[in-house]
Amino acid sequence: MKYFTPQTSEAQNIIEPYELRKYPFQRFPEKYKNRIRKEVWNLSENNAGISIQLNTNSKILKLKWAVKLDFKMNHMTDAGIKGLDVYEQEGNKWQYYSTGLPNSSKNEHLVKFKDANDKTLCLYLPLYDSIVDLNIGIDDGRDLKFIKNENKPIVFYGTSITQGGCASRPGIAHTNIISRGTIHPCINLGFSGNGHLETEIGDILSKIDARCFIIDCLPNIDTLQIKSKIIPLVKSIRKNCITTCPIIFVEQPIMHAPYIDEDVADKNRILSKKVKECRELGFKDIHLIPQEGSLGSDRESTVDGVHYNDIGFQRFAKHITKHLEKIL
Repeated sequence: MKYFTPQTSEAQNIIEPYELRKYPFQRFPEKYKNRIRKEVWNLSENNAGISIQLNTNSKILKLKWAVKLDFKMNHMTDAGIKGLDVYEQEGNKWQYYSTGLPNSSKNEHLVKFKDANDKTLCLYLPLYDSIVDLNIGIDDGRDLKFIKNENKPIVFYGTSITQGGCASRPGIAHTNIISRGTIHPCINLGFSGNGHLETEIGDILSKIDARCFIIDCLPNIDTLQIKSKIIPLVKSIRKNCITTCPIIFVEQPIMHAPYIDEDVADKNRILSKKVKECRELGFKDIHLIPQEGSLGSDRESTVDGVHYNDIGFQRFAKHITKHLEKIL
């Protein structure tokens, strides 16, 4: 076999891919390390939403990857935390093919195909861990080419749910589902417990030539933070002329209400008022996605009343996509 080691610039859904990074697929380059809170920086090393697309005519794909943290959580699978997903493009659709299941900090996964015809594949990287080394092996005498989707990205800024908690495998996070269902790559800036509407993140967003920004932070903030931080965040995103695209805020699902010590309906009301205030201040293309219908009505969409399971991510992705089609 011969092996290829994808570089940062060959990854999909990653900002400023030509800037220096300690780990190849950390979501922020090193230059932002001292500009954001330590907690956000540490989470930004996780590879949530990042993928690698490639074309090959090999009958075999051997994946070797090593992760930094190699930890466990009691409500999320190891596959979702630190595994790899393989999808294959069939016609105009991406179809799930295989999952590389992690057993330790260093892992291997062998993927076999029926033939040696050209095939386009997508590897989704871990949601809650950081790959420090990735190698992709193919048959000798066969070819591999990395490819990129150059369309403007949809950029998500949010919480542990945005990061992918608690999808059973990486491809099920809603940002990845949406990227498969649209022509746009999706950049995932979800930070578990730390989606705080920070202007420091807004400053980074302001440098991205995005199709739109989706701000989904309500599960991590209280009513006072909603009142005080929405307008400064919008100002920070809009400070560069490049970011004239829609900014879309997302309400928190009412389904969360029985499981947390907050009035979710009140948070949503305040968010709606602040979005209206942004428009009155002259900010254009500011939108709100309501929570109604986001997770269904049967309460089967979460693992713990808050974090989504695979059903929840599928429903939430459909909900967001429906509203995106209207806005965009």
